[in-house]
Amino acid sequence: MEKRGFTLIELLLVMGIFAILAALATVNLLRPQTQASVSSTTQVLTADVKGQQLKTMAGDTEGQTAPGPQGIYFEAARYTLFQGSAYSAGDPANKVVNLENNLTLTGINFPTSQLVFARRSGEVAGFVAGSDSVTVQNTQSSEQKTITVNRYGTIVIN
Repeated sequence: MEKRGFTLIELLLVMGIFAILAALATVNLLRPQTQASVSSTTQVLTADVKGQQLKTMAGDTEGQTAPGPQGIYFEAARYTLFQGSAYSAGDPANKVVNLENNLTLTGINFPTSQLVFARRSGEVAGFVAGSDSVTVQNTQSSEQKTITVNRYGTIVIN
């Protein structure tokens, strides 16, 4: 009489192999998500910086009475788009952009944590060499990208 089936050892071995494969797949599938998160946030921040510069150059009033400089104020968990030569926390015209929970802005190297563009020229107002960058960092994976803005508003991402 022939007995068909699997022994307990064979079943445990196959289950162990599947568990290892599932663990490897999960780790590898999560890595691109964190990379995409940093990249997409960097791209959005870059677009917002360029948008503020273009509004300044075009003389966009954003509902105000007279055109003026535009800027971005940086904080660890968010940044704020504002109009004027200096950030004012209580201004109702401010537009706050919150970062995802696992992202933070580190190494904020702009004077008074703000980047302001001069009216018409679009150059960085009060530019200080070496005080010209901000880093988007994933707190879980430590992946990061640094955005550097030169005197003329040109952006480099590293």
